[in-house]
Amino acid sequence: MKAILIFDSVNDLLYSKWDEEFLSRMKSFNDQESNETITDSHHISQLLSPIITSQRIMAAQFSNTYTSMQCKDKTSIVFDEWLDHVFMIISEDNIDDSHRELLDCKTLVQHICGQNINLLHSLVYQDWLSMLLDSRLKGDSIPGASGVIGESGATIAALNALKTISKELKTASHQHYHLMLFVGDKILALYSSRGSDDLMPPDLILLSTQCIAAQEYWNDLDQLGGTQNSRLPWLSEQNSAIVNMCAGTSGSPCAPHSLHLVEVAPRILFVALIDMDLREVGIAAHLSSQILMNLRKILLQRNLELLPNSLDTLEAALKKTTDALRKNKANSNLCSRLTSRMLELRKSCTTTTPLTPETTATAMHTALDAVIELLKPDIPSLRTEQPLKDLKTLLAPYIEFLQVKARRYFSLGSYPF
Repeated sequence: MKAILIFDSVNDLLYSKWDEEFLSRMKSFNDQESNETITDSHHISQLLSPIITSQRIMAAQFSNTYTSMQCKDKTSIVFDEWLDHVFMIISEDNIDDSHRELLDCKTLVQHICGQNINLLHSLVYQDWLSMLLDSRLKGDSIPGASGVIGESGATIAALNALKTISKELKTASHQHYHLMLFVGDKILALYSSRGSDDLMPPDLILLSTQCIAAQEYWNDLDQLGGTQNSRLPWLSEQNSAIVNMCAGTSGSPCAPHSLHLVEVAPRILFVALIDMDLREVGIAAHLSSQILMNLRKILLQRNLELLPNSLDTLEAALKKTTDALRKNKANSNLCSRLTSRMLELRKSCTTTTPLTPETTATAMHTALDAVIELLKPDIPSLRTEQPLKDLKTLLAPYIEFLQVKARRYFSLGSYPF
C-alpha cells in the first residue's frame, strides 16, 4: 500500500498518486461501498485533514513538528512541508525509505515547478511528476559507464561531436548552455559553453531521471509502432520545458533553464540545457520566500522577540531580489511594489496601524508571487533537425556499440536481491 500526496495551504489535495490497496483502506475508514466518492480529492482531503491540521499546528504554533507517525497496523505516515504545502507518504515501507522518497518527491516538484507549486493543478504537470517518480528508481543501468564507454573512444568522439554542433544551436538571446549525451541513465559526454555555471551532481541525477522517463515512454511507443522522437505528453511540441536546476548556498532547484530532449537512437538521448539568465532572481526569490514563510510562523506563534531579526533578514533578501530584477531589466514597478510592501510589513509589526502584520505579510506573499511568475519564461525555440543529423553522422562508428551498452538497461526494482 502506498500513496504520495501533496496538500495546499488550505489542506486541499493538490497532487495524488496511490494504489488500489490505499483506496480500499480509505474506504474501510469511511464505510463506503463504492469508489465513486473515495477517489474524489475533496473527500480524501476531508479524511486526512485532522492529521494534516495537527501537523501544521504543532509546527507553526509550537515549533514542535513531527515528521512521521507509526500506526498499530504498521502503516507509516511521513510528512514534509515546503512553502506552506504539506508533502505526505502513507505506506507500509520503512520510515527512513519513505523519508528519502518524500525528499525526492519534493526535489522533483522544485525541479519542474520551481517555487510555483500551483502548477500541479495542471494535469500535464501531474503526469510529468508521476512519470519522474516512477523513473527515480530505474537508475544505475550501466555500471561504470564512464570507464567502459570511455575506453572505446566514444566519450572523446561524443564530446567533439557536441562541440561541433554547438555552433548550430546557439540562441541569440541566451549565450550559456550545456549539451549532453546520455546512454541509458548515464551521461556519456558534457559540453558547456564558456561562462556557464557548472552543473551540480544533483542536477545530473535530475536530468538522468528526465531521460529515463523519456526513454521508457519512447520504448513503450516503439513497441506499438511509434515514430522516433514522438512528442512526450508532459513536454511541449518540441519536447522541451522550463525546469529549475540547483543554485545558491542551499543547492535547491531554483535556477530556470530550458530543457530540450532529442532521441539519437533507442536509449541514447541528446539533451540541451539553456540557462535562462534568471539564476540570481531565482536564488533571491527562493531565499525571500523561505524567510517570509518563517516570519509568518513567528507571527502566528506571537514570538515577538524573534520578529526584529526576521524583518531585517527579509529586508536584506528582498534587496537582493530587487537588485537581481533590475539587473535583468525587469519591470521597475515590481521592484517598487516589493519595497513598498516591505515598508508596510515593517510598519505594521512595529507600530499601531489599521493593517495587521498578518495582512501585510499576505500582501508581501502576493508581491513575491509576481516575481515567481517571471521565473517561468517562454521556452526559446531550438531547431535540432540538422544538428541531430550531424550528430548521428559524427557518432556513426559508435552508435551500434552504444546501443549494445544501452540494452543493459534494467530497473533496480526488478533486480534479484
